[in-house]
Amino acid sequence: MKSGLRMLGVSLANKIVIPAAWLSGLVMIGLVWALIRFSPDKLTVEGRQLFIASISIFCLAIGYLIWRKRRGKALVAAINLKEGLELDSTQLLGYPNPLFFVFDLSNKKLAQCQSVTGDYQIRDFTWVTDWQFEWQQIDSKVSGGVLQIVDGAGMSIPADEIRRNFIRFSLVLTVADISHPLFRFPMNRSAAEGWCSRCKVLFN
Repeated sequence: MKSGLRMLGVSLANKIVIPAAWLSGLVMIGLVWALIRFSPDKLTVEGRQLFIASISIFCLAIGYLIWRKRRGKALVAAINLKEGLELDSTQLLGYPNPLFFVFDLSNKKLAQCQSVTGDYQIRDFTWVTDWQFEWQQIDSKVSGGVLQIVDGAGMSIPADEIRRNFIRFSLVLTVADISHPLFRFPMNRSAAEGWCSRCKVLFN
């Protein structure tokens, strides 16, 4: 029960910390620009409080990410020492989520790690049977933006335009485990494509 609550807390923190770092960083940059553009004397008390709060949130978010990274690398180092492996702590699939995978290319092994509890399982590369990156496609119709000439009629009508967006990219691993056959790791598009290419090297 306690470990489950810890995992829930870490998952929620991971979802909040990166947007908080981006937002506080943007606010901090805006206020710094205002200080340079105008003068510190014109900054109101509320503005100064907002500046201090944004700096504090930004530093806390960055500190949390550094702490999570060090904790993950420490777990990988402990596994290498205990199991005699050469897991690469610079390539953590799924970080900063509590569940992540790390790979040993020379021994054809991977470790399925749980950074909250410190638990892990060692698997052969053959445990992974397939990999791919997925995304969600959103099509929206926009009318009236472009005029289309009707042949022979001498008139024009609004043309519909389809705008297509791709969001929610993730790398999906299919494994030889009937209780948990899929592992999905949300990430941006470039990271998903990069990990898909890396999986070809690892598992082929």
